[in-house]
Amino acid sequence: MRAALFVASLACAAFACLSAAPAAAQETRAQFLDRCRAETLAASPGSDAWVDEACAGRWPGVTRANPMLDALLSLFVAGTPSALDPADIRARAAMVRWRSASEGELAGLAVETTRTPTTRLILNWSAMGQPVPYEPIEALRVRGASVDPIGCYAYGAGESNSVWRVAAPGHVPFALSVYRREAPTASALSHITVSADAERNIPTLDDLRAAEPDQDWMETCLR
Repeated sequence: MRAALFVASLACAAFACLSAAPAAAQETRAQFLDRCRAETLAASPGSDAWVDEACAGRWPGVTRANPMLDALLSLFVAGTPSALDPADIRARAAMVRWRSASEGELAGLAVETTRTPTTRLILNWSAMGQPVPYEPIEALRVRGASVDPIGCYAYGAGESNSVWRVAAPGHVPFALSVYRREAPTASALSHITVSADAERNIPTLDDLRAAEPDQDWMETCLR
């Protein structure tokens, strides 16, 4: 009996107790709109006519990204080891409905784990002719995270790939990758892929350039 209790306590320490991470700071909608307005005006002088509507339009995407963030952040709780294989990810991201050893679903997102070459958690959404409904970078900032660009490049208007260093309260820093494509027409596909290196490797801009030398990696990324 004592042995069973000891094993259970180890299991809690490894997985179940991950949910006891410190609560992150949360911006209210009003605070987000004020920050968004100030940042937009600073980046785009003369945007007074449309800035309020643009920022209000982003807020639903911020709140809609919360399940995505819950799954991602579960891998990086401070004081816990790296997730080294898909089984670790499944145990920690318990909010995902796992259909198999590597695939699942979460709030309309297709979820996948891979080991190519490191262990990653990947969340996908796509739809025909619809705008991308998620704002993961701003949602992290609303939670009090520091989100700093490592590198990014664009394929053209409305399509980009970016990598960010995320430092969220109660969590170890990690690298977040975001591929985003806004459908240019009603018959085209919109897509977003958000993924994180569960082994907690954080690349530099030089690393990104070495991995994809044909892409024009830049230091400054649009949110």
